[in-house]
Amino acid sequence: MIANDKSRSRSAGRLPGFLLVGPPRTGTTWLHGVLYHRACLPQRTKETHFFDMFYHKGVNWYRAYFRDCPEEAMIGEVTPTYFSLPQVRERIARDLPGCKIVCTLRDPVARAWSWYRVLHREGRIRADFEDEISNGFEPQLREANRYAFHLRAWRERFGAANVGVFLYDDLVADPQRFSDSLLGFLGLPPVAITPAVATHLMRNEASFDCRLPAVAYRAWRLRIRLKSMRADGAVERLERLGFWRFCFGGGGPFAPLAPQAEARLRRFFTPEVEALEEVLGRDLSAWKLASAERTERVAASL
Repeated sequence: MIANDKSRSRSAGRLPGFLLVGPPRTGTTWLHGVLYHRACLPQRTKETHFFDMFYHKGVNWYRAYFRDCPEEAMIGEVTPTYFSLPQVRERIARDLPGCKIVCTLRDPVARAWSWYRVLHREGRIRADFEDEISNGFEPQLREANRYAFHLRAWRERFGAANVGVFLYDDLVADPQRFSDSLLGFLGLPPVAITPAVATHLMRNEASFDCRLPAVAYRAWRLRIRLKSMRADGAVERLERLGFWRFCFGGGGPFAPLAPQAEARLRRFFTPEVEALEEVLGRDLSAWKLASAERTERVAASL
C-alpha cells in the first residue's frame, strides 16, 4: 500500500533524511530541542509514530508533517519507540533508503526504571517493576535493552556508517561535546549549549505518579487517538490547559528503586552490557555496578 502511495506523491513533499530511533528515556526529548534549531522536524509534535503505530495510514499522512519544510533544510524525526521493532526497521529501509539512523543508549537499569515510571503514571502498567522486566509484558522495558542485538540489526540493514551510536553518559558528562558529535554525524552545524539548556536534561524524568490510573489510561488513549487523526493542535491546546498534567499527575512521588532490586537487575542485564561492550569496543563497567558501589568507586578515585 505504501509503495503505491509513494509513487503517486513525490511532489507532495520530502521525507526525512535521518531518524532518531531511541530507545525511550535516553535523552531524546533533550535532543529534539537541539535538533529543532538545525533541522526541519515534524510539525507540532515530537513523535509521529508513523512507522510503528500509524503505518497503515500511508505515506501521504506522514508527508504532511513535513510539507512546510524549506527545500534546503534537512528533515528528520525523533520517535524513540522505533529502536527495538524489527518491522519498523524493514519499513524504514524500504521507504527511506539512505536514511541516517541515530541510536541513543543509556544504562539499561536506569533507562528501564525511568520508562517504567512514565508508563505507570500514564496508567498503562500497574505491576511491580521487576515483574514487568521478568515477564516482558511491555517490550520497551526489557526488549529495548537488548542494545547489541538491535544495534547489529540496524547496522546490517542501513550500513554501519549510516548508524550513529551515542551514549547518555556522554550527554550528562559534556552536553556541548555530545551535541557537537551528534550534529556532526548528521552533517549539521553545531548549536551552542547554554548552562540553562544543559540543566534542562533531567527535567523530563517522571518523579510523581498519577492520582487515578483509570483516568490516566483513558487520557493516554485519547492522546493516541488524536495523534492518529493528526490533531496535534488539539494535543497542544490540552497541554496548555493543563489537561495532561492533571490526568497524569496528582499522585505521590515514586519511591527510589530498592537497592536489592537494582542489584538483581544489574546481574540480569550484565550479559547485554557485555555484548554491547564488544560491539562498541568501549568499557561500560559502570553499567554493571549498583548506584552505591559506583558512588564508592568515584569517591575512592578523588
